[in-house]
Amino acid sequence: MSDEGFKKYIEDRTVADIMEDYGEQRDEWVTCLMMKDGYTTMFRHENGKSYYCEQLSDYVADEKIAEILSGKTVAQQMEYYYVSEEVCYGTTSYGEIDKEKLMKKAKPLAEYDDIITLLLKGNLLVGAKIKAAFGSEQNLLIDRCVCTYYASDNEGGTKDREDTAYLIFCEQQMIL
Repeated sequence: MSDEGFKKYIEDRTVADIMEDYGEQRDEWVTCLMMKDGYTTMFRHENGKSYYCEQLSDYVADEKIAEILSGKTVAQQMEYYYVSEEVCYGTTSYGEIDKEKLMKKAKPLAEYDDIITLLLKGNLLVGAKIKAAFGSEQNLLIDRCVCTYYASDNEGGTKDREDTAYLIFCEQQMIL
């Protein structure tokens, strides 16, 4: 196509033409997959977020989980994981617990905002590195919870708050 022909082609395109092309290429821009040595290093989820992946060498994955997730992409594997957030408030005076309040909620891993990287063992999703208390980063795994916030007021008695995140694996989709 000549320069003039291309210029005319571009000028004659309608919004409908552009959107049709955009729709045909949707699969390419949704996944935007990057790999290194056969392992996923980054992908774009259908929720619009880009997730970077990191390999764990010293973690042994549960065999049942590995069996369920094998053959699936990392994005598909994310659908099986949920993050349960627990907030515990407590007050004490004279060393005795006066009040305790515990609140829990769960959300899909893909909706959890504090993910820094996803953790993989080979091609198997095993957890996530998340923002933790005191500005640190910690690995959130099935067998390892993470304290995401802690505060204590020690005037007269104590008023404590501790937020903890747990990774949950569900064989079936949860209804939240």
